[in-house]
Amino acid sequence: MTYDLVLGAAAAEFALHGFAGTNLADITARTGLTKGALYGHFSSKADLAGELTRSFEAAWADALATAAGEAEESGAALPTLRRLLVGLARRVYEDVPFAAGLRLVMDTALAEGTSPAPLGELCRVVALLVRKGQEEGSVRTAHSADLLARLVVALLVGAPAVVTATDATGPAELVSEVWDLLEPALSGSRGD
Repeated sequence: MTYDLVLGAAAAEFALHGFAGTNLADITARTGLTKGALYGHFSSKADLAGELTRSFEAAWADALATAAGEAEESGAALPTLRRLLVGLARRVYEDVPFAAGLRLVMDTALAEGTSPAPLGELCRVVALLVRKGQEEGSVRTAHSADLLARLVVALLVGAPAVVTATDATGPAELVSEVWDLLEPALSGSRGD
């Protein structure tokens, strides 16, 4: 129980402030525990961040693999793509440890001057789904799958930045609403 309490407090701090802006004093204050209790489970802030990052990466990979598998089984690329995007947006907005893991991965890539691996993986899976849709005739072929994948990933990544505290909707709802606008433009027959 203490392990989960500490991990949850660390997730909340990392999601809000990133790795650099979070310190162990803030995490212990959020839990109401002593530093000794925290150190009984995690040896450092980096250890906490590592656990959240590993958990996020596993959940992200699972979501992408599930979407790729669904598209193969059902042959319905656009509904699968919608479920993937809305599901990821919902997790980023509602699942604090998931959001913290994503923030940690994004911040690390920014600090290292590299592209975040999860976004590259997402682009790859989205492009795969778009190509599948193009092959089945449910997605227009007028634009490359890679370009459409980058557009879709930009939608997902940008949604939280667009949603403000005064909005009635969260990022998942925004992604869903924007997808409703995009899908008819993407849909079409093979020759489009």
